[in-house]
Amino acid sequence: MSQNIRTVSLADMSLREACDMFNQSYQHYIVPITFDLPMLTRRIQAEDIDLISSRLLQDDAGAPAGIMLIARRGRISRLAGLGIIPERRGAGMGSRAVALAIAEARARADTHMILEVIETNTVAISTYSRAGFVSRRRLVGYTHDPVQAEDGAVACSIDHALALLMSAYPSDPSWQFSPVCFAGTSASYDAFRTEDNSAAALVDGTGATARLLAFAVTPTERRKAVGRRFMKALLGRFPNKPWAISAAMPENQAAAFLTAT
Repeated sequence: MSQNIRTVSLADMSLREACDMFNQSYQHYIVPITFDLPMLTRRIQAEDIDLISSRLLQDDAGAPAGIMLIARRGRISRLAGLGIIPERRGAGMGSRAVALAIAEARARADTHMILEVIETNTVAISTYSRAGFVSRRRLVGYTHDPVQAEDGAVACSIDHALALLMSAYPSDPSWQFSPVCFAGTSASYDAFRTEDNSAAALVDGTGATARLLAFAVTPTERRKAVGRRFMKALLGRFPNKPWAISAAMPENQAAAFLTAT
């Protein structure tokens, strides 16, 4: 196989074709990953996936070999997904795809390219390290047992909660944990605030486990137990459901608070 790589922009494919290729390329992945069309569509929207820059990867004969998703916000690019179909693995396709992604980011005058990788995925880590990526921080998740109902979390519009979250959130959240992900969302998320608008949160309560998507307290009200009271009330809005925060949160972001609550 040559050192070149053939690709087709995902903008030239249907989303169903892209979804099928995504699932083929992530067979036998280190954790099970399966996407359907609605899930992929929501991910494209939330993560700012750039379909023009994203690629179907092909072998020298033009046969599909994998998929690469590129997300973009301003001058920062993110390698949001890279999968190679099982029979094409081990031939350097992944390394060439990463090199292409970096070259195209430079051509766009992007200042950074970032990615996340599961820390036990040593093959991928080796590929990214050879390409010049360096480890920056660890992302973690949290769980919480079901609780009984509590008062104190007021339902509000997503726009109302987002305005507060955007003003109160850390300046350097992970890509997937930024409130930007939920601007203009069409998903059925629930938004809550305190009565005095000192804290807000977004929750996905549609599944068997409630997922805390975003949570913040205004800077002037921190260290006054506002966050603890609001978290307790928030958990109580979905009584008898376990809770989870996806493993996409920087390890040092609110770790003491989340552990304490």
